[in-house]
Amino acid sequence: MKTLSPSFAALALALSGFTFCAQAAPSQQYISDQITVVVRDAPRNDATFLSSIKSGDRVTVLETLGDQSFAKIRTGDGRTGWIIARYLTPEPVARTIVNDVRRELTEAQSRIRDLEARLGQTRASLEKARPALELAGDNERLREQVDGLQRSLKETEQRYGVEKERRRTMLTGAGLAGAGIVLGLILPWLLRSNKRRRWGDF
Repeated sequence: MKTLSPSFAALALALSGFTFCAQAAPSQQYISDQITVVVRDAPRNDATFLSSIKSGDRVTVLETLGDQSFAKIRTGDGRTGWIIARYLTPEPVARTIVNDVRRELTEAQSRIRDLEARLGQTRASLEKARPALELAGDNERLREQVDGLQRSLKETEQRYGVEKERRRTMLTGAGLAGAGIVLGLILPWLLRSNKRRRWGDF
């Protein structure tokens, strides 16, 4: 049987140690909010599996045995079953709120683009009418037309400012709401974990 040379064995040992260190190196990651909850036919962990629901799905609570036990729910498509009650929350999850805000933000941006187009058209019409007014200063019809265009321009600029401020408010609100919901979901779990850890010390 052919034996390995001492130098080759040392090199292999060094490489294996490097691989182990690379695998064991700490890295910062995050807990996923994509949670799958099992729906069973009875309030027991060993009960028959019926289906599963995901975080953000809307359900109707029909009965509950307590926050630390099980709750009977009905899903959006009419299925009923039991799930672990601690996965329920009265508020939408952060992902749902962010999706709603994104949709509203897209609509607001579309309205802003429309207002910008109208603003440009109004300004162009105003510039087009101004030379005619200068040539016919006593023409009341042209004067009224210019006055109307100026009012339209002012109103459009005001609406444009309101839409931009609304978009800024939505972005700020989404950030605060998302942070609050995540904190509200994680904090009770941490408190329960600390309580169980203290009881385990006795």
